[in-house]
Amino acid sequence: MADSRKDNSEEKSPVDASVAPRDESEGFAAQGTVKGAIASRAFAEGVPPRQSLSRFATQGTFHDSERGAWRNDRDEDDAEGDEPSATLARVRVADGDTHRPFMRGILVHSLTEQGVPFEDAYEIAQAVWLQVKGRSRVTKDQLRELVSESLSELAEEAGRESHSLGAKPPDSKLEVLGEDGRWPFNQARLQQSLLAAGLKPIQAFETVVDIERDLHDGSDRKVSRDFIRDLAANHLRERFSLESANRYLSWRSFQADDERPLILLLGGTSGVGKSTLALEVARRLGIGRVLSTDSIRDVMRMMLTDELVPTLHVSSFEAHSRLTTAVHKGADPVIEGFLEQSRTVSVGVRAVIERAIAEGTSTVLDGVSIVPGLFDGKEWADRAHVFFLLAADEDRESLHGHLVARAHGKGARASERYVRNFREIFTIQEDLLERARRFSVPVVDVQDLEGAARRVVKHVVGQLGERRAAEASAVD
Repeated sequence: MADSRKDNSEEKSPVDASVAPRDESEGFAAQGTVKGAIASRAFAEGVPPRQSLSRFATQGTFHDSERGAWRNDRDEDDAEGDEPSATLARVRVADGDTHRPFMRGILVHSLTEQGVPFEDAYEIAQAVWLQVKGRSRVTKDQLRELVSESLSELAEEAGRESHSLGAKPPDSKLEVLGEDGRWPFNQARLQQSLLAAGLKPIQAFETVVDIERDLHDGSDRKVSRDFIRDLAANHLRERFSLESANRYLSWRSFQADDERPLILLLGGTSGVGKSTLALEVARRLGIGRVLSTDSIRDVMRMMLTDELVPTLHVSSFEAHSRLTTAVHKGADPVIEGFLEQSRTVSVGVRAVIERAIAEGTSTVLDGVSIVPGLFDGKEWADRAHVFFLLAADEDRESLHGHLVARAHGKGARASERYVRNFREIFTIQEDLLERARRFSVPVVDVQDLEGAARRVVKHVVGQLGERRAAEASAVD
């Protein structure tokens, strides 16, 4: 997208939306107007591309080792209230055949990035929202025109008040004070903490917008880190739930006071989506190190020859073809080969965990070789917070459909092998699910990846808070 800030600095007459180019990369910037360019970019960024982390429309279910569902994906969302983002999502912006949700918070952020003072950006977004909230559908051009009109009105008012649109008042900058110094208020950092509370990305963003508005409404431009923490917790309690606020406070406490790293082990059969889930969870928890057992296995292959450990040199669902010992009576060769390979790779996994603990670096480890029963988080309990979960898609047709879809995209060659060996892959998943039940490892359904990511975050942060509370009680 072209950067509208590089366009003409001279403000001209309003743009005729009927002749505006359809390509978002051109937007109003091509018309050569400052407010038009700002409106175009704010509009484009305020209405993000339609994309979903879910492969299917179904809601994910996060259940325990006894297969008893905790709650449907919407349960806690409903308990936490239909906040403004849920209402805003009902207003769809039509751009040809594409329909996208109108998001007030992102519009505010886009305007502030263009130099519009926060209070003015919030007022513009609110004014636009009031004009569209009664509709189920608004076109792209209509919304763009509403933003442009609001900017025009604000510019006229600003002129009478002797300050220019796009220039922030010198006293509008917020500073955060802490024991280790002071720094500018950071929206992204606060949003990261709210994601760790289990909020959806848009919920976290709009909550940050409201928190920042409260801070700007105050007279003091220097606020303490503790003040922001308490303000955020109050917003979470009032807007969502007590559980959300507690998770937020637990995460903040862990970040500030606990030197032990967080280690998340995420198992799952080949192609189920565990690596994608691992990356998404790591993003929401601000964990910078994500490793796959595939990488560990590749390193070990360089050290252990095919002749020495043949099962290591093929995929997990093919390991049975390289077994050199007889299969136990009544055992499934597919499972025997898979477990033999997993036991070998587990040595490397343990080394990675030990390294992460020694460095004090929180890490997410995912892979088919992370098998319930091969690892026990209790052995590291005094040095790290280790959590073990299993990613699964228990619907046979759903998992097969996902692998077929992958076979037509990037990495198609590897995915075609998944499709050809689907029976073995599903057999391994069945064994993993049985082991999860036996060893009390929670299972997360990955059909809805957005829901799955939030459930993992809620589980990990919630359990983290309970562990730390128990440890504090034991000390007392």
